[in-house]
Amino acid sequence: MTVFYADTSAVVRAFMPDEPDHAQLVELLLDNDELVVTSELTRVEFASAMATARNNGRIRHAAPALARFDEETRGAGALSLIPLVPRVIMPAAYRLVSDHHTLRTLDAIHLAVALHGTAELTGGEPVAMVTRDQRQADAAKAHGLEVR
Repeated sequence: MTVFYADTSAVVRAFMPDEPDHAQLVELLLDNDELVVTSELTRVEFASAMATARNNGRIRHAAPALARFDEETRGAGALSLIPLVPRVIMPAAYRLVSDHHTLRTLDAIHLAVALHGTAELTGGEPVAMVTRDQRQADAAKAHGLEVR
């Protein structure tokens, strides 16, 4: 079994019907029987993306999307949130941005969580990175992760 680590770029597209790859990401992240994990950081980034969508007139209200996200991350929802453990993740993210990757800060933190924060939750199963950010995908591949 492969565990999917979903970056915020993929999660937002799964929740926003007008985004590219929406149907594919709904199927991969929300409508399957595989374990899908993401960092608790995603909750903050998702809220920011919904506020931006509201401010730009793409959606009328952010609250329904935020409520649905929270529902998907509770109990039997499709997404499992991984706590951010700064003493483990921050040094790993620092190494990622220092290793000649052109990662943005939050993308490096997500990749560090996928690489170093998933073991307890995944039981050693392989982790595939689900992202729509090309730089993050390239860095994930360089560190041995499958990318979807």
